Amino acid sequence: MNSDIVEQRILAAFHRLPSGERSVIELLSVYRMLDPGIVDYTGRALGIDQDSSHILRLPMVEARSGLGDRAFRLRPMIRQLLLTRLHDEDPVNYHRAHRLAAGYFNQPLDPLRLGTLGWYVEEIHHLTMSHPGRAFSRLADFSHAALMAGHPEAASRGAAETARADGVSDDLKSLAEVVLSVSAILASPAEVDEQALIHLDGVLTTSRPSNDLAALRISQLARDLVTYYSVRLAPMPRMSAAVAPAVLAGAAQGGLPEVSTALALAEAVAHFPSGVMSRAHKVEFREAGTVRHCIKTSLYTQAAGTATHQPVDLFPVESGDTLDGLEVTDANGWAVHALKVVETQMYMASAVSSWLTEAAGEEPRSETMAPARRGEISRSLVSALQNREHETVGQLLQTAADQSDGPQHRRIQSVTTYLPLVAVLDANSGTSQKLQYDYEGPYKVRRFGLCGVVVNLEMVLPSQIKNRLELPRLDGLELADVHMRSEVPHTLAGNSNRHHWPHSDIREAPSQYAVVFSDDDSDAPYGRLARANLDLLYVVRREDVVRVRQVNLVCMVACLAAIFLPYALSGEVWSNIFSWLTAILILVDAYRKNPSSDPGASAQELRATASRPIRGVLAGNVLCAVISVATSNVDTSTTTLAIRVGGFAACLFMAPFLFAVARQRSRVMSRAVLVGR
Repeated sequence: MNSDIVEQRILAAFHRLPSGERSVIELLSVYRMLDPGIVDYTGRALGIDQDSSHILRLPMVEARSGLGDRAFRLRPMIRQLLLTRLHDEDPVNYHRAHRLAAGYFNQPLDPLRLGTLGWYVEEIHHLTMSHPGRAFSRLADFSHAALMAGHPEAASRGAAETARADGVSDDLKSLAEVVLSVSAILASPAEVDEQALIHLDGVLTTSRPSNDLAALRISQLARDLVTYYSVRLAPMPRMSAAVAPAVLAGAAQGGLPEVSTALALAEAVAHFPSGVMSRAHKVEFREAGTVRHCIKTSLYTQAAGTATHQPVDLFPVESGDTLDGLEVTDANGWAVHALKVVETQMYMASAVSSWLTEAAGEEPRSETMAPARRGEISRSLVSALQNREHETVGQLLQTAADQSDGPQHRRIQSVTTYLPLVAVLDANSGTSQKLQYDYEGPYKVRRFGLCGVVVNLEMVLPSQIKNRLELPRLDGLELADVHMRSEVPHTLAGNSNRHHWPHSDIREAPSQYAVVFSDDDSDAPYGRLARANLDLLYVVRREDVVRVRQVNLVCMVACLAAIFLPYALSGEVWSNIFSWLTAILILVDAYRKNPSSDPGASAQELRATASRPIRGVLAGNVLCAVISVATSNVDTSTTTLAIRVGGFAACLFMAPFLFAVARQRSRVMSRAVLVGR
């Protein structure tokens, strides 16, 4: 029988069903297997009271042979027809059906349920079809848990679902390939194919580092396996199923942070920067008025164990978007998982709730907040956290800070005044204690005198730690002065220690300064962030000024020659001499040209602004010389003679201007660099 006729008959039988049954079966088409629980779950999601036994007795449903009397499926042809039509004609319901299916198959990873490993695989399949971002994290978590439990074949099944899917992101594809390769190696460690190692090494090289902790551990394990089997530098991979800690430590039932973890993190934030050893803030200028702030932070060594939540830096409360956009890496280039603003807020709110509950049972002292009010705010915080009401959580934290005083007020303010950057450090997977991250901000430019430019930018620095400030030396410019303004008293001292740039030339290495803030406000222990305006004065190089003065002298000589030599030489000889002389001067100038025309030089806008006066003088001198030489071949009339004399006078007039530029530059460079205001 023609397949088109069969399809038409199947669809006709489907359309004869009641609308409720049709809706249920449409959503059931995304499932590869059915049971009464799935049918009841789908009916409840649609708000339809359907008897699962009736649905499973329909002619378009068949029993799965060899899987018991409770395993069913839609007949392959009707399932494929309904699934294709749902995908093409109703993509909203298509994605909804997959999301519902992923929710049905969801089950906790701790402990890993070995009896229903297929449910994890089905959940990953449906998440891949509906929510690729969530599929990435779930595949990473499941694969990590399965590898830890010694079931690489289960991890490979989940990864295979993603690898077979169409239209998924490159990151998800790369993670699936890494999991498949790692699972194959661990399943047969004595029979590792060299081509498999080459393929795994290629995937690791081309894939982007992820900040997902489980994915990061799997990538590090994959890199260790490649090293172990190809180079044999280590006796065994660092991460093994026996010693790797759980990824999900720190999260309690329902996804809320564990109280112990939240309290430890809140105390670390309240006492920041107790865990920070040093901090370097490097400035790099970009095009279009953008400056890049590169931060390198060294932390004290963490003890081995589960992942540690460590505050790394502080940001103003209005910098939430900047904080969420940071990509934190360690010194080895591995991505480090950093909490988003909402996640950090949950930890802080859980800690504040515990503090309020603890204080509610104590006798009231000088605080204005009554114990009953503390308990009310604490319960409201717990409820808002459970319901993911993040705006309400923020309002309650502010209320708790405003309605308390004394030690309780300072304690709450210390964790709510600023936004901490919290890194999840994993000592077991070899994460370095030196972290780096960067963000962009604006800067303003203004001219300074005849030979310089002042760059103004705003910085935010932790005031209770010694900051090392690193400023770039720009191509064609020299850093002449540094001036920092801040409401917090501070000192800005030059640092001659070039340990961090040991191989760079002194003219190319960034200028280094130590910024130390004075902590003289004992009444505000939570005032730990200082806003500073930094003014950087750059001037043109001495050799560029000397070069323009040399050109000015040559142009004056050319103008003098154009005035007197035509009376001593014939026009033809004079024309040939100046033609060759002009060509030679052009070649010499091209060889010694100002680097501002170099398209590879950095900060072109700053160089153009600073050197605009001397570049104008350079162009004026050349123009006067060219006009004088050109008119010398015309005739010796009074008009052309006046033009040549005028050219010489213009060049002569520019000489004092260049002298003033050189004097101003010398005065600026002779002053001591400001060490703070």
